[in-house]
Amino acid sequence: METLLKTIKSLTLLFLIANSILHAEKISGTQPSYDKVYRSDKIKDSYYFFLLTEDKKYYYLYTNKTDSLTSSELKSKNLLEILKKKQSWGQAFPKKGKYTISDGKIYTKLLWKRIEVLSNSKVKYLNKTFYLK
Repeated sequence: METLLKTIKSLTLLFLIANSILHAEKISGTQPSYDKVYRSDKIKDSYYFFLLTEDKKYYYLYTNKTDSLTSSELKSKNLLEILKKKQSWGQAFPKKGKYTISDGKIYTKLLWKRIEVLSNSKVKYLNKTFYLK
């Protein structure tokens, strides 16, 4: 009887491990750099910023108020106040959301927009290329 219980426990554990491996979401190819700020080259007089987190959130910002941001600033609830301190005039349009991984590719959850990882220091989103700065 004791041997049967040990066998059942072992099989249950093996099943749980195998099941979690089969359903783990993986990004195929190059992995992005998480919690690092990607920035576009200057487009007209503005910059675009982009950040991915390991807990499947993304942060996106279009602004002409600054050319540099830290990851904590971009994730801050007070982002607009931070930008006002950096420069009092200009415009800023922050956006954040969640992403998902499907077939090894990253997509935003809301509108299913592709986040393409070109290298760990280069990402493409909404037809803009972002680089780690």
